[in-house]
Amino acid sequence: MAVKLPVRVALFSALTLLLLASSQSSFAADIYVQASIDQAGQLRIVTRNGREIVPRKDSEQVGFERPAISQDGGAVGWLALYPNCCTSYPIPLKLMVLSNGRMRTFTGNGLPVWQWSFQSSGKRVAFRQETVHGGFGTHYELRDLATGRLIATYNPAVGPDNQPLAIQDVPTWVEELNAKQ
Repeated sequence: MAVKLPVRVALFSALTLLLLASSQSSFAADIYVQASIDQAGQLRIVTRNGREIVPRKDSEQVGFERPAISQDGGAVGWLALYPNCCTSYPIPLKLMVLSNGRMRTFTGNGLPVWQWSFQSSGKRVAFRQETVHGGFGTHYELRDLATGRLIATYNPAVGPDNQPLAIQDVPTWVEELNAKQ
């Protein structure tokens, strides 16, 4: 036997569900307007509605570097810095991207991430990795932000001197990333 609710209670319940759904979807659809590192070295992200997001460092992380917001404001990313035994400075080992309420971590082949940028109006992210000194083992990745899926990789061909060969078929997304240096 179905229980009939008074119209006022049913209307209130429907309105409450609508408000809950819209508040959850607004979190997932944040528009980021500012990303900066304060004087204490903490990353601070501000959304269009004024909400401040302060990402925590993981257990070994010592800092943040190169925060950026996608062209459409739907994603914000940064590099996570870690200590390195062989340098006097920390190195960027992870690219972190917050998009649609989800944090994604990209580590590629494990080498430091020296350069990165959003592509396709913030739907993708491209990054370049290589050794700490000398530019050996250069590796590029293109990732989909919605799924984290690897779309493409590129490893430039090198000669016997480990320098990139002059004539190569370089993907457009790599050329776009390199143009932003």
